[in-house]
Amino acid sequence: MDEREIGTRVRDSIIGTIRGTGEITEAAVGTVSSAIQRTLREAGSTGGAAADLAVGAVKGTIRTAGDVVGLSALTAADSVSATAGAASQAAASIGNAAKAAVVGAVRGSSEAGVETLQAISQTSRSAVSEASAVGADITTAAVGAVEGAIDVAKDTSVSAEDAASAAAEGAIAAASSIGTAAADRVKAALQGTIRGVKVVLKTTVE
Repeated sequence: MDEREIGTRVRDSIIGTIRGTGEITEAAVGTVSSAIQRTLREAGSTGGAAADLAVGAVKGTIRTAGDVVGLSALTAADSVSATAGAASQAAASIGNAAKAAVVGAVRGSSEAGVETLQAISQTSRSAVSEASAVGADITTAAVGAVEGAIDVAKDTSVSAEDAASAAAEGAIAAASSIGTAAADRVKAALQGTIRGVKVVLKTTVE
C-alpha cells in the first residue's frame, strides 16, 4: 500500500462524516481522527513506510475536506454575506480537518513505531502543504495542526509544549516552501498561546 492508496482509503472512510453536515465540526474531529488511526492500523506498515502512509492519510483528509467544503461553500454563496459566512465555515472546517488528521495520523503511526515528535512535525507539514494545494486557508490549517499536536500529546510521554513546537516547525517549513509571505502569515498565526499552551517557534523564517 502506498501513500496515494492510503489517502484514498482515508477519504472513503471519512467522506460520509463530512458530507453529512457539509463541514468538519469540532464534534466530528474525534470521529475523523479515529477513522484515520484505524485505517493506518489496518495498513500494517511500520517504520519509514508507516511515516509515509501517515503523510498520505493527512493529505487525503485535507483533500476530502477541501472538496466537500468547497462545494458546499459555492452552493451557499449567493450573496456577499453568504460568501463571507461560507468562507468562515470553510476555514473552520479545514482547521478541524488538520486537527483530526494530525491526531489520527500521529496516533496511527506511533502505534507502528514512528517517533512521536517526528510524526507530529511531518503530519503538520503535510496538512499545511495540502491545504495550500487545495486552495484552503493555510493559517487555519497550521493552527489546527498545532491544536491536534497538543491533544495527541496527552496520550504520550511528549509534553504539550514540545508537541506544539514540533507542529509549528512543520507548519512553518511547509509555508516556507510556498513563499516568504506565506511563512510570515503562518508564523504570525502560531505566535503566542494556543489552547493554553505557549508555542515556541524554533524555526526561523528568513
